[in-house]
Amino acid sequence: MRQINEVIVHCTATRPNWNKEKSAGDIVRIIRGWHTKERGWSDIGYHMVIHRDGTVALGRPVERSGAHTKGRNKSSIGIALVGGFGSEANDKFEQHFTDEQADALMKLLKDLRGLYPEIEEISGHNAYASKACPGFQIKEFIEEYNKGS
Repeated sequence: MRQINEVIVHCTATRPNWNKEKSAGDIVRIIRGWHTKERGWSDIGYHMVIHRDGTVALGRPVERSGAHTKGRNKSSIGIALVGGFGSEANDKFEQHFTDEQADALMKLLKDLRGLYPEIEEISGHNAYASKACPGFQIKEFIEEYNKGS
């Protein structure tokens, strides 16, 4: 098994109603198509995708390095939230994502930390690239979420 010490959060940069009627599994298949056909990758770049309703779908197997953050894939798990179109790096989570996604993300992060105790860092893609993705600051989101719990 590869050494995993980080989780990196992304967004799909899609509009709120994009494929809303489709299942999380369908969304993974669509993104897999983007990544394999348009980018020539071997699989979807993300390990997990969180749909607007909070459903978590598996993408690339965690045992394999992702293709989501240049220079960080070998030791990280990539999670993508559906949504985030038009977001800025310092927007608030709730401007682009749902409460169900917030709950699912926090549960997933807790579960992953339980499975991979070596996880030391939770980052947004915007920490490593000049992009808005995921459309909020992950550390601020986690702090605010935990205050409300």
